[in-house]
Amino acid sequence: MAVTLKDIAERAGVTSATVSMVINNKPNISDATRKKVLKIAKELNYYPNVIARGLATRKSNSIGVIVPNLASSFVVRVLQGIKSTNRDIDYTVQLFDTVGQNENESQLFQRLARERRIDGVILISSTVTDEELNIFRDESVPSIVVARKCDSLDSVYVNNEMGACDATDYLIEKGHTQIACVISNKLGLPTKERLDGYKQSLSNHNLPFQEDLVFEVEDDGITSGVEVFSRIRERQPAVSAVFVPAGDMVAIGLIKEAKKRELRIPQDWAVVGFDDIPAAEVVEPSLTTVRQPKLEMGDYAINMIVDKIEGRESGIKHKELPTKIIIRESA
Repeated sequence: MAVTLKDIAERAGVTSATVSMVINNKPNISDATRKKVLKIAKELNYYPNVIARGLATRKSNSIGVIVPNLASSFVVRVLQGIKSTNRDIDYTVQLFDTVGQNENESQLFQRLARERRIDGVILISSTVTDEELNIFRDESVPSIVVARKCDSLDSVYVNNEMGACDATDYLIEKGHTQIACVISNKLGLPTKERLDGYKQSLSNHNLPFQEDLVFEVEDDGITSGVEVFSRIRERQPAVSAVFVPAGDMVAIGLIKEAKKRELRIPQDWAVVGFDDIPAAEVVEPSLTTVRQPKLEMGDYAINMIVDKIEGRESGIKHKELPTKIIIRESA
């Protein structure tokens, strides 16, 4: 026999209305009461009738999460933050990506916005343009962008420029003056901000910016790091340090190839990455890098989208989280 709100109310010593408010995540309920009701609901294996609720409220109680690449360590960690928090929120999460699909991102955005099978959207991407995202604003779908600031929608992001400036400062303070910078050729906003931070640090230390010390890579994988190593050594043999805004996997590829070519890290070459993925700590030598608080980004995103769906927030809201340079062995 299915467990009802009345069953939970009797066990908790509260009214059915109070249980309903807790289950529906309504305000004006004390933390103690909320925790007690949720604990009993879990013990009784209570599952709300989402389909019936959707028919009554015209809500699906579902949030769409759109990602560009499920293989990305950054995306995986943000998703972990979303899923961890989502255990305490009465919404299911649907994952969407366009890799290997017949529709591109723009087509996916239009379908999700117009079919209205989801109550809100979290987009984890740094390269999608504001113009492509306007479909969600135009269709009044609560939406939030993770990984960059978006003028037309809510967003959660880090101060990329400050993180890049801190990383370059650190290398300069270690005595390096010929510092290569490896960026993604996907010229989204974070790429520009990180390059700006690199330039700002050079300026702060009265070092000239040299265009020929900037190298682009196709993607954020290890093979890109292996490939760009050869280009740096061939074109700029005086380089003694490399800052890699393109990401930690590229930096790890650089370290791998440097060791293969019998360069000592960091004595011959210092390397600093960006992201602080789990592999950064276990690669040898361990990678000095700029940490993005990825779990926290996911946590903020899911809470912000639920607040927007349920009417507790209105207008456009932005959340900037700090970066932190993590000192390890590679620099």
